[in-house]
Amino acid sequence: MKYNVILASGGLSQRFGTQNKLFEPCGSSVVIIEAIKPFLEIEEVSKVIVAIHPSFSDEFLNMLELYRLDEDKRIKLTTGGATRTETVKKSLSAVEDDCDFVIIHDAARPFVSKELILKVMDGAKEAGVSLPLLSITDALVSVKGGEVVPKDRNDFRRVQTPICAERKRLLQAYSKCKKPFHDDISVLQTYAKGAVKAVEGDKRNIKITYQEDLSHNPFEFSHDYTANPTKNWRIADAIMSRSGVGYDIHRLQNGEGIKLCGVMIDCPFSFVAHSDGDVPVHALMDAILSAIGEPDIGHLFPVNDPKYDGADSLDLLAQVLARAYQKDYIVRNVSVCIIAERPMIAPHIDAMKHTLSTALSLPLDHIGISATTNEQVGALGNSQAIAAFASVLLSKTV
Repeated sequence: MKYNVILASGGLSQRFGTQNKLFEPCGSSVVIIEAIKPFLEIEEVSKVIVAIHPSFSDEFLNMLELYRLDEDKRIKLTTGGATRTETVKKSLSAVEDDCDFVIIHDAARPFVSKELILKVMDGAKEAGVSLPLLSITDALVSVKGGEVVPKDRNDFRRVQTPICAERKRLLQAYSKCKKPFHDDISVLQTYAKGAVKAVEGDKRNIKITYQEDLSHNPFEFSHDYTANPTKNWRIADAIMSRSGVGYDIHRLQNGEGIKLCGVMIDCPFSFVAHSDGDVPVHALMDAILSAIGEPDIGHLFPVNDPKYDGADSLDLLAQVLARAYQKDYIVRNVSVCIIAERPMIAPHIDAMKHTLSTALSLPLDHIGISATTNEQVGALGNSQAIAAFASVLLSKTV
């Protein structure tokens, strides 16, 4: 059997706040990436169609690269619609003609498990359509025209995603659908009514709607934090994070310019240095090495080794990042402070952030660069040297 997945992500997250909830930190990445990963573990899934609002397509592509999913050719980007129904309808045009079933999942459900997906897939083989449902434990009433009418909660269920349906049945239903619905089962049972296999849903498979949905774990933590990493994702996230701090300083001499964060700055100085002397990048490398428990750059790139004479510090940074990645860590956030009396650093900060963004595969708003003087005190204040501090936050890639 061949399955395609549609990840419905075309909304603007208006109820969440000013930020798009899909790119908020979650688990070891962000919401939308966590929602995708379990589907990529299933061999029968041949295509994952991510239907996203055009305003966020570039950010999504950055996230794919940052979390090393950009090389998975099964992931395809398409444009979402004005409503959820329109988003799914447009996405169906990207479904492979030879796929047997289509799985539709809310991108805002990052805690979906592979086990739940497989249950829904098996249910669809049996009935043609399958979806996860949860019982209602609270009392239930309907409120209409000011009248409160008690309802039997045993007659109702809460609907989750993913839903899995035969491709032909899904296409038939959406081809007839001319109005918006809140969910896919409503479309199917309105325009292509038939058998439906309900499977037991997962209470952990919550949909992120408001900021508080990500501010705490709504489930009890077990004492064994490794027993259920999904259930204990907030604690696991903290355990899998590491921070590091680095510092570097280089003396100045007469010259024709210096390089800071990979950006050449025209000035009457140059660095007295073994490599290109890029002070903030050196501080950043030391911060990363410190976070992963390794010796500083003096041990990794010794000054008595001629192959590092005049080396580009961004090339050295790539080697440090590779060492971190070998230990399953990636950089999540960077803060750099440059201390220099001259030249003036502020006009170059935007260019520096863009250079580091490329080098680190990080969004711009995950990089902070500030500059200050030393108030004409000491060698820094007398323009005899430039120094930099850097701090980093790393997290596990898995």
